[in-house]
Amino acid sequence: MAVKKDAIRQKAEAYYIENIDATNKEVAELFKVTEKTLGDWVRRYDWEDKRLNFHASPTVIKQKLQQETIHLMGGGLPTFSADSISKLMSALDKCDKQADPIIIHKILKELDLFISQTDPKLAAQCTPFHKMFLQYKIKQEL
Repeated sequence: MAVKKDAIRQKAEAYYIENIDATNKEVAELFKVTEKTLGDWVRRYDWEDKRLNFHASPTVIKQKLQQETIHLMGGGLPTFSADSISKLMSALDKCDKQADPIIIHKILKELDLFISQTDPKLAAQCTPFHKMFLQYKIKQEL
């Protein structure tokens, strides 16, 4: 029974994340669980953050821009401001070109752990350089 409920939860999670306009009630009804159960899952497994991150991803934004372009080419009226889009795209380009120091830190920490399990001496040599690189990236952000 627990395996079946876990499979339902995973399917509900994917649906919830991908369908930003879906309400908890709609998702609960679709997957035949109570709203309370669904609400618990949303909180426990951070579905809301996952949903927002999914819909804010550059890929999804590019898809929406492509849909808007096709809509406009078909003679439709704009559904959002070109000036706003220009500013958002500029911010996205900046994000694409700069690595977030928090992400760099997580990756280097994981890399150091991986290297230490394979070759502890090499890890001891690499770690100081990783720290210097992280400090360099943080200074670039300022």
